[in-house]
Order: sequence, then C-alpha cells, then structure tokens
Amino acid sequence: MQDFIENAQPRVVAMMMIGIVLLVSAVEVMYLLWPQIKSFRELHASHQVLQQAVGSNDSLSSQLQNIDAEVKQLSRELHGDMAQLPVKQMESFVIGRLQKVSWATDVELVSVQPGRGKQVQNFQERLFEVKLSAHYHDFFEWLQIVNRELGYIVVKKFEIAPGGGKASKDPQLNLVLTLVSYRMEQQYAS
Repeated sequence: MQDFIENAQPRVVAMMMIGIVLLVSAVEVMYLLWPQIKSFRELHASHQVLQQAVGSNDSLSSQLQNIDAEVKQLSRELHGDMAQLPVKQMESFVIGRLQKVSWATDVELVSVQPGRGKQVQNFQERLFEVKLSAHYHDFFEWLQIVNRELGYIVVKKFEIAPGGGKASKDPQLNLVLTLVSYRMEQQYAS
C-alpha cells in the first residue's frame, strides 16, 4: 500500500482521500444524522397537532358532551325511544306510538297483537302483528313516520287486500303487517 501511495500521482491520491472523506461523511449522515432528523420531524408534527388541540375553542369536556349527544342521537335513530324500556313497557310504548302515528296520518289502526319471536344470534325478536285500514298514500306516510318514531323496526311480513268501497285513484286497503324489533338478549331479559 505504501508503494502504491508513493508511486501514485498526487491527483489520484487526492481523489482517493476525497472519496474516503465523502464515504465517511455519507455513512455518518445515514446512520447518525438522518434518524435524528426523522425523529425531529415526527416530534414537530406531534407538537403542531397538540398546539391545534390546545388552541381550539372547544375544551375536552365540551367535546365529550358533543360526542355523548351524538351517541345518544345515533342510539335513538337505531332503537327509537324504546331502547332502555322493559318488555311490557316497550309493548305499550310501541302500541301507543302506532296509535299516535295512525291518528296523525288518517290510518285506522284496527288491532295490534304483540308477540315473542325467535332468537337471532344475540338478539331477541319482538313481534307486533298490526292490522290497518288505510289509503295507499296515507299508509306510505304512516310507514315513514313509524320508521322515524320507533327507530329500527323491520316489516317482516305483510298482506295487502283491497278494502270495501268504490274503486278510485287511491282505494281503501286492508293491511296486515308483522313488525319486528330486535333487542340485545341482556336488554330483553329485564
């Protein structure tokens, strides 16, 4: 190696020295400096997120209240107002709401027969056999309001037959519906 350095041209030796210095510098940057730069960027990003959270006008308690209100609203949309009611109260609640909706939509609620359905996974079915007499458009409005008032209720089975009276654009219909509400088994046991 000594012979090579003594016999080599000064330009080649200088290039080798520069190459070694660049290689050592590149290794130092890759293994020592670059991880520190990445860590700094991550910390800087976290710092900015925290500054935005602190700088926002909503405090943590108001954010929790908003989230709690949103959860209650979603629960109401899913289960209606009957989510936490015991079975007997739920039956009277549903019957009362069906009657209220029927009065509001000019639908005659002939009868409501509550019953117990089968268990579907973790859910217990509550059946309501509902007999109605209504015009088509009134019945359609009745279904929409029942969906809004009672939350997630499924029409499991239905029969539609023409009612008595003269034929018209919107004839009287006799309807038999089986409405089903699903409740978690632990809620149903109460």
